Amino acid sequence: MNQFTDTFIKRLKPQEKRDEKFEGGGFGILIYPAGTKTWIYRYKIDNKKEYIILGHYPDMSLADARKCFTELREKRRSGINPKEYTQEQEERELYTVESLITEWYSSYIEKHRAQPKQIKQLIDADIIPLLGKKKLETIKTKDVTIALDSIVKRGSPIHANKVLAALKQAFSYGVRRGSLQQNPAERLLAKDIGGAEKPRDRHLTLDEIKILWLFLDSDNHAISLQIKNAIKIILLTGVRTGELRLATWSEFNFEQSLWTIPAEHTKTDAVMKIHLCDITKKILYELKEHIHSDYVIPSITRDAALTEKALPKAIMRIQTRVGIPQWTAHDLRRTFATQLGETLNVDPVVIEKCLGHKMPKIMATYNKNEMLPQRKEALDQWGDYIDKLTTQPLSE
Repeated sequence: MNQFTDTFIKRLKPQEKRDEKFEGGGFGILIYPAGTKTWIYRYKIDNKKEYIILGHYPDMSLADARKCFTELREKRRSGINPKEYTQEQEERELYTVESLITEWYSSYIEKHRAQPKQIKQLIDADIIPLLGKKKLETIKTKDVTIALDSIVKRGSPIHANKVLAALKQAFSYGVRRGSLQQNPAERLLAKDIGGAEKPRDRHLTLDEIKILWLFLDSDNHAISLQIKNAIKIILLTGVRTGELRLATWSEFNFEQSLWTIPAEHTKTDAVMKIHLCDITKKILYELKEHIHSDYVIPSITRDAALTEKALPKAIMRIQTRVGIPQWTAHDLRRTFATQLGETLNVDPVVIEKCLGHKMPKIMATYNKNEMLPQRKEALDQWGDYIDKLTTQPLSE
């Protein structure tokens, strides 16, 4: 047996048949007729002969090959099969953040979330582009903060906090499954990224509602019929944007003036019924007549639901022209609830039922009354009020 040196390895010449040299302990090098030199480790485990290729010379130096051999020999002595250990290491090298996120979404989110598409949009738009190629075993907290800071810098601090929340959950899943030793996002707080989030209290005044409505009915914009009528429907019904985006015509019974939202489209994972007042039905009829799609508010292609970002982006575009500052799609829902209480003096419990909120546990247990007659009355009153408010032109 020879004690390998760099000079000895360099001088090895190819033969007609594969040649092999061993230093001892199973560490050797194969010399192929074509001139290739390959490092090898031969060993026995459970009385069975095995071998593993360590690498090729000169890409893998003698020192690196010997180091690799020594590590694997120690694994074998402790009862671990070097080949299986190496395969696991190779798999870890290939296992990226994208691999984990994809597994987390398909194995956990799709099965346990009522609205998994919200998470899917975060994954596709932000997580995979920013972190997807990072090797899971080497990702650090700093990698996560750099990615989230880039979202904050583009002017989306609240969105950055949502991405952080998703990453925390995904990495925790990886720890539970044994893919990660620790969660690199575990100690990050929202206040460290996008800042502490304060509950919004923005709602439109009656004057602002009138200004917005008349603007939508004017020729001073290029807003699509879908977006224009979506804004009106949310103001009239107080539904969540997701409930409206995913709505199909099969959910509507115009004879009964009733919209039944299936549980899979609601935040509370429960069926929700919405009374349709006359003005709401008029707006829906307009959509049905001019836009031929299974979806009430379809995307441009009309064979898919409106995307989650379409309505917020449209509202951002028109704010300056409308002259109503800093309002969002969700503020329309808050406007509905606020005006029902302040303007129409509707009972707060009825308003909560109109919004589809879950009642406090003790009330939900003993009170199953959906208050449909009271909700119908409230929505009819609100529809009539909006109709009267907006049929008169703005005063100069």
